[in-house]
Amino acid sequence: MNQAHEIEGLASSLDYYKALAVEDPVSAKIQSAYEKQFPGKFRFSAGSAATGTYRGLKLWEAAVKEAGTIDREAVAAALDHAKLVEGPGGPAEMVPGKRHCRMNMYVGVARAGQYEIVARSAGLVDPKEC
Repeated sequence: MNQAHEIEGLASSLDYYKALAVEDPVSAKIQSAYEKQFPGKFRFSAGSAATGTYRGLKLWEAAVKEAGTIDREAVAAALDHAKLVEGPGGPAEMVPGKRHCRMNMYVGVARAGQYEIVARSAGLVDPKEC
């Protein structure tokens, strides 16, 4: 979306980078399926909210399966402890009582138009609101 020289050296912290697909088979499978279904300029990225949307729908799916219904209150109760074993960037889980999600976080630095992961969390990170 940007020219390589415009972002060279830019560092950012996100829950997913395409570079993860090289080392994580689950991320690679999700990335590949997305690119096949949506070829071209629509990217599967954290910055476009695609990874959060994917994770949110999968957590909701897990809650519906546990609740055995789509009743709002029953699903909300199950969602309070829903977990996603496999997802883009790794597993994720809801924080009970917070309606937020724990997930892996990564620091990437732009090099030659691609993000290189230079740091990663040592497990799932609790959300911290500003």
